Amino acid sequence: MDIKVERDSTEVEGKNYFEKYAIEHLQDYFEKYRFLESIKVFCRGSKHPTKKIKLQARLKGKDVFVEASGQTHDHALDAASKKLRTHVEKYKGKHYKHAS
Repeated sequence: MDIKVERDSTEVEGKNYFEKYAIEHLQDYFEKYRFLESIKVFCRGSKHPTKKIKLQARLKGKDVFVEASGQTHDHALDAASKKLRTHVEKYKGKHYKHAS
C-alpha cells in the first residue's frame, strides 16, 4: 500500500487529521483491487474558497487521474474517490475478466 498526501505551498487545515482520513478512506482500495500499486493525493491549500483534491492512481501499466472540488477537503476527497472507483472498476472489467 502506497498512499502519499502532497500539498502545494499553503498548508491544509488540520493536515494530520486529513492525512489520516485520506489514508483510512483510500486503503480499502488496496484490499479490494490487488492490481492497484499506489495512490497520490494532491490538495489545494486552505486559502482558496473551494477545496480541490486530485488523485493519481497507479494501476498495473496505467495511471488514472481524477479530481473533485468541495466545501471542505473531506468532501472533495469523497467525490474524487467515487470517480476513482468508477475508473478502477472499468479497468478491472477490461483487464480481469473471469470465465463463467
